[in-house]
Amino acid sequence: MPERPLVRICYVEDDEDIQRIVRMTLERVGKMTVEIVTDPLRAIDVIKAFAPDLVMLDWMMPGMDGPTLFRKMKQLPETAALPVVFITAKATQRDMEELLALGAAGTISKPFSPKDLPDQLRSIWAKLP
Repeated sequence: MPERPLVRICYVEDDEDIQRIVRMTLERVGKMTVEIVTDPLRAIDVIKAFAPDLVMLDWMMPGMDGPTLFRKMKQLPETAALPVVFITAKATQRDMEELLALGAAGTISKPFSPKDLPDQLRSIWAKLP
C-alpha cells in the first residue's frame, strides 16, 4: 500500500461528457486534483508536467489507443512506474486480462457509477506495492 493518499489524477479521455463526469466526481466527491488530457498524442508531455499519482486511460481514442499509450509510458523513465487504470467500454474478460498483463494497476468498465469512482480508484491504489 502506498504511504501517501491518492490525490493527483491524470485522465486521458476524448469524450467530453465522460471528462466532465469524471472531473466533477473526483474533485467534488473524491477531493482529488484532476488533469484531463483530450489528445493522447500530447498525453505523455502533460503527464510529465502534472506529475500525477495515478493515470487513467481510455482504451479507444483517436490517434492512439490507450494500450499503445501505456506501452509508450512504460518505455520512459519519467512515466514507467506510474500506476495506470483503464476505464473502458471494451470490457471483455480477455481484454481486461490483456491490460493487466501489460502491467495496468486495474480496470474499470464503462458505464461506471460516478459516485463509486473515487472509492474504486482508492481501492486499486491501496493494493499497489
